[in-house]
Amino acid sequence: MTKIYLVRHGVTDYNSALKLQGSSDIPLNSDGLKQADFARDYFKNVHIDRFLSSPLSRAYKTGETINENHRLPIKCLDDLMEQSFGPFEGDHIENIRLRYPEGDLPGAETPEELLNRARSVIDFIDRNYTNEIVIATAHSRIIKAILTLFTDEVDLVFTKLDNCSVSILESDGELYKVTDVNIKTH
Repeated sequence: MTKIYLVRHGVTDYNSALKLQGSSDIPLNSDGLKQADFARDYFKNVHIDRFLSSPLSRAYKTGETINENHRLPIKCLDDLMEQSFGPFEGDHIENIRLRYPEGDLPGAETPEELLNRARSVIDFIDRNYTNEIVIATAHSRIIKAILTLFTDEVDLVFTKLDNCSVSILESDGELYKVTDVNIKTH
C-alpha cells in the first residue's frame, strides 16, 4: 500500500494579507514557522519512507521542519510548485475575484496545466515509491489538483485547505482513495 501525506506550507505574509503568491517565492513568516513546528510534532511518531517538497521556500522550510524527526533526504519536485498566476501574483485575492469571477486569469497557468502536473506527481510516486509512505510539502492549489484526480468532493477553487493542514491519499496498488482532507496540525 502506498500512502501519501500532502502537507500545505505554513502561513506567509502574503497569506495573511490575502495576496496571491502563486509561484512567487514568499517565505514563511513567524506564525508559519510556528505552524511548521506543530506539523513536525504531528508527524513525530509517524513512519515516513520518502520526503518530497516543492522547491519554493515556504513549502521547503515547512518540509525541513517536519523532517527534523525523520532525517530523510528531501527531493524537490518542480511539479509540486504552486499554480503560477503570472501577472496577478501580489494582487489582493478579492480584487482578482471581482474582476474575474469565473476564475479565468489571462497569463496564469490553466487548470488543465495544473492537473497535468498533479498527474505527473502521482506518476512519479507510482514509478519510484510504490508501497511506501511519502510526505509531500506543497501548496493549496497543487494539493487540491492532486486530490481532484481521485474525488469529486474537492474543488480546485472553493475547497479551503488551512496552512500546515494534511490531506491523505492511499493506494491499494490499483486505485488511490482520498482518506482525509484538511486535517489541522495546530
